[in-house]
Amino acid sequence: MPAVNRTTRENVSLKGRVLSVSCILFDLDGTLYDSPEYSVRLEAEIVRFVSEQLRLGESETKALLDRRRKELGTLTRTIQSLGIDRNAFFDTMADRIDPSLYIPGDPTVRSVIGTLKERGFKTGLVSNSGRPLVRKILGAVGLEESLFDVTVTSTEAEPKPSPQPFLLAMKKVGCNADEIVYVGDREEAEIRPARRFGLKTVLLDRDGATRMTCADVVIRNLTDVLDVVRLARSNESEQAP
Repeated sequence: MPAVNRTTRENVSLKGRVLSVSCILFDLDGTLYDSPEYSVRLEAEIVRFVSEQLRLGESETKALLDRRRKELGTLTRTIQSLGIDRNAFFDTMADRIDPSLYIPGDPTVRSVIGTLKERGFKTGLVSNSGRPLVRKILGAVGLEESLFDVTVTSTEAEPKPSPQPFLLAMKKVGCNADEIVYVGDREEAEIRPARRFGLKTVLLDRDGATRMTCADVVIRNLTDVLDVVRLARSNESEQAP
């Protein structure tokens, strides 16, 4: 696997950075949608559920969750570290929360996915959430699961930063690692492991806060994906003698 080189934010831009690939894999939470309202609602339900499971007060539970997240990097790993089955956790979240109340539909996201499909790219979704919750979130955003050639959730594989979801997505979509670009919003939990696994990477940094990254490209808006990918087969045929 290629070494991960840290690149300064100032040296990463859209101009001149075009990735030749056959498949684009997207993260879901924070990438295909961004809803502070949903995050607040989800966090409240997480604390309530874990409090019930561990029989702790909610203040104590919140402090424990915050501490474990800093140590482990992701919510799913945190939940598992507390002895809670991740599938049971996400099933409960899907039962308790209606994402459509907090996540507005976004036709732009659908347009980006549709345009990529029209250009001949395969598309996929790799999420740390469980499949029941993923389906509800997709419905809120205005996307059908059938829009993607492959969907991998924590129901089927260990969550990122494990290489398992990337490996499973790669196997299902039928592309090699160097033919795939992964688009996500978290450096440590997504971009770094995807890069180590051999995938090309695009970091979605909406507020421009990232100063150091190992991503191949940094973008500010999801629509910028259309400017930084080129279909590998088309590119190869153009270069053929």
